[in-house]
Amino acid sequence: MWSSFKHQALIFLADPQWIIPNIIAPFVLTLVALLLFRNMTGPVVLYAVLGGGMMGMWGNTLYSSAYSIESDRWNGTMESVLASPSPLIWIVAGRTMWNALIGIINAIFIFIIAEVAFQAPISIADPVLFFLALFLTLLSLSALGLVFCSFFVLTRSGRVLTNGLEFPIYVGTGTMFPIALLPFWTHPLSLSLGPTWGIDAMRYAAIEGYAGLETGFAGDVLIMLALTGVYLAISIWLFVVMEKRARRDATLGRF
Repeated sequence: MWSSFKHQALIFLADPQWIIPNIIAPFVLTLVALLLFRNMTGPVVLYAVLGGGMMGMWGNTLYSSAYSIESDRWNGTMESVLASPSPLIWIVAGRTMWNALIGIINAIFIFIIAEVAFQAPISIADPVLFFLALFLTLLSLSALGLVFCSFFVLTRSGRVLTNGLEFPIYVGTGTMFPIALLPFWTHPLSLSLGPTWGIDAMRYAAIEGYAGLETGFAGDVLIMLALTGVYLAISIWLFVVMEKRARRDATLGRF
């Protein structure tokens, strides 16, 4: 996983096209949100900035999942990856972790722009708890990305699925607005997503007097960790099933 993480970092730095979906797109969306809230102060602006950071992390995670096997087809490395002793899931996990990390860097840039360009008074109430929640949310996003990636292994439509899954997660997790504004029947779906609890925990740590989900910071973190464990268990099982099928049918090399 560590070798895959380092390899993905080198690919990212060598291939400038990743900058558009992984950095520029969520960055622009956050700037739009800041413009909408330009007459607001304090917690509202911070709410938008945190949402933009979450969008950046999820966008990076999802793109790395969708393009993982497809990029191996393009580069002619798929056979070598499948023939290596390392299970496929750990190779993909390293790639996913790198792209989620780029999302954190994107979130830091968003904070800087909000402070410098928009003169937004942004302050974090409890930096220690905030960065703890941010790190755990990164792990939850990576685990969720692995679940989706297990389905992307056998499909040639990873790019289409990526575009279809990106914004529903933004909306379902309440990145820019509370999930209470969504239709009631969608709430169970939102609460089944680890990032929903992660972004709520970050807001509890960052915004003084924030009143989000009734579980509070500790409850958010515990539920997110439980969901992350479920995601990992599901992804490991799915990767075993999908990899066996791929080896049996021998069709992964087809475009």
